[in-house]
Amino acid sequence: MNGRRSAVERFQAFTTGGEEPDLFEGALAIAAVVDPTEDLSGARQRIEELAEKVRRARQAGGMPMHEALRQVLFVEEGFCGDRDDYDDPVNSSVAHVLETRRGMPITLSIAVLEIARRTGLDLTGIGLPGHFVVGGPDLPNGLYLDPFDGGELRDAAGVQERVGSIFGTTIELPEEAFLPDSPRSILLRVLSNLRRSWEKRGKFEEALAALECAEALVPGDVSALREKGLLLLRLGKVQEAVGLLEAYVAKTGGEDAEGITKLIAVVRDRAGGSASPSPSEDKKIFTLDEAREALPKVREITAEAVASYESADGAEEQQQEIVGRWVRRITSLGLEVKGLWLVDFDSGAGYYCWKYPEPALEYFHGYEEGFAGRLPLQ
Repeated sequence: MNGRRSAVERFQAFTTGGEEPDLFEGALAIAAVVDPTEDLSGARQRIEELAEKVRRARQAGGMPMHEALRQVLFVEEGFCGDRDDYDDPVNSSVAHVLETRRGMPITLSIAVLEIARRTGLDLTGIGLPGHFVVGGPDLPNGLYLDPFDGGELRDAAGVQERVGSIFGTTIELPEEAFLPDSPRSILLRVLSNLRRSWEKRGKFEEALAALECAEALVPGDVSALREKGLLLLRLGKVQEAVGLLEAYVAKTGGEDAEGITKLIAVVRDRAGGSASPSPSEDKKIFTLDEAREALPKVREITAEAVASYESADGAEEQQQEIVGRWVRRITSLGLEVKGLWLVDFDSGAGYYCWKYPEPALEYFHGYEEGFAGRLPLQ
């Protein structure tokens, strides 16, 4: 059994019992999936050393504990975001982040939260679309700490502005967006980031390992059948993939199930013709301007497909062919098909989301939220 498989099984065992998992230990278990040779005991020692350093700074300087934390981590230790290799899979490892003092917002935040816990601070993690910050009652009222930006404190308007800068437009976040996330949901988000990092690099076996860990956190989640099936398609494991996709369709309904049913038919048709069943097109990262420039072509392709689909008037084989041709044309543009006539543009932090016949690109959502959680672009 290889090291990563052992790490996945340890993570799965860690999640048993139904109780809310320990956030830091769960993040370390994910770090072992990223790199099975990672020194987890060294990471635990490092976090305690940093917590002790914060305690001493507070005693020496007479400052509030949250200011001692900011002084130690972001001024003296220099923790900040990795802007050069943001989505490198190693940035999903909190152990790597502790060693290099660089990472992505969520793993930096996990380190902050664990040090805060050990120093008696009551802080919480807040997952926003495309970003992650730290809040909680032991920060100044109405302020949020951004570990990616060197521990900067921002009010809600400043956080909204920061998220808007990520998506390239003004964003208005609802109040519920600032509610704290549970440890389980934070770990799920780390695994989602990790899976996408590996997928972008064509490392689908590794992405499947991350997905299996996520599945253990939410046993019985029907969407895992779809995601696992789509990954197995990219690995060329057609029979296994189709079985999972069919199980997904049997347990869900609506347009998504219809789209997956059409996809299954397309896969079978392509496999029967000895064509590769797994998408080989490279996905692109789009700025908002680039996505909006591409939309007219996407609308044209989709409108043509919808008209042909409707004129087929229930002729199933012909409709399957139409959907298959549409999928191939859309993915050839570097886009992701998420359902029947539903297209996502990857921004690198989440998706600009479009569904026919919407006249413009008007919505976005994070990688975890999906279509149901999309928010309006301003």
